[in-house]
Amino acid sequence: MEHLPIISLSELAKEDLDNQEIKKLYNACYECGFFYLKDHGVSTSAIEQTIDASKNFFHLPESIKGNYGHDMQKVYPPTSRGYVPLHGEYLHEEIGFDPKEVFDLGLDKPLSDKPFTGPNILPDDTVAPGFATSHYNLQQEIITKVVPKLLRAIALALGLEATWFDQYFNDLILIHRTIYYPENGGKAGKHTDNGIFTVLIQEQLPHPSLRVHTKDSWIDVPCLENTFIINLGDMLQMWTNGLFVSTPHEVIHELSASRISIPFFIYPNIDTIIEPFGKTGKISSQEVMLKNFESIWVTHKGAGRAQELK
Repeated sequence: MEHLPIISLSELAKEDLDNQEIKKLYNACYECGFFYLKDHGVSTSAIEQTIDASKNFFHLPESIKGNYGHDMQKVYPPTSRGYVPLHGEYLHEEIGFDPKEVFDLGLDKPLSDKPFTGPNILPDDTVAPGFATSHYNLQQEIITKVVPKLLRAIALALGLEATWFDQYFNDLILIHRTIYYPENGGKAGKHTDNGIFTVLIQEQLPHPSLRVHTKDSWIDVPCLENTFIINLGDMLQMWTNGLFVSTPHEVIHELSASRISIPFFIYPNIDTIIEPFGKTGKISSQEVMLKNFESIWVTHKGAGRAQELK
């Protein structure tokens, strides 16, 4: 495979008995677990404002950004929210601690004893103008315009009722991230994503930084105008008993300009028990998430199936 497939969200949402776009989705999920998503309905202005506000935040002095670090967070685990400086996150042994900066947030909720649930601590407009507002606006568009349609399309591709996943995502967990890759050497080590799927927004740049491992080789993934990247995560691979695949990927950013990317990692309700299709056994989504965060932030074994990747 030389290029990722391109799939239309508006076509996926059509209620045709013989929807060819659903068949394209099945093939993409089965063959490589990565595809471009067009016709997604998210406003260009919301995307551009969020990218600009993110850049401005990352250009602030470290002493200011550090006020939003892990040690300031109220959510458990604290590594699921807030600012991470350069060389703070460990995805794969080949690179070690990644040369990138990160800010994580989620759905803003009251303080809770449930993992990955609670309030965000974000800079206000006196510190980072437009940062919180733009991220919340974009988050709302992704959660309402993209995620429900994509979940229903995946259910149909699997031969299930369109609403099959609804019961597992009526209080979904979101890890919403903005990443700053510095010029001439920003990187994210090889890894797989851990959730159900990821909606990735890339800053439009002339040379690709994202690389994906298909069945045959590593390929570059250029930025296509007005598209998102969708990649499947380990939980969906588990749920489908390996039918749909979570695919390794990495970022090697070598341009003389910095790069912003904004991924939305979609997880089911925190108390979801996954029963893989066609086999006995049950898997706790909460335990899968916590184990992955421990592997990244505590034991430094890497993200997702990083230990399998050479």
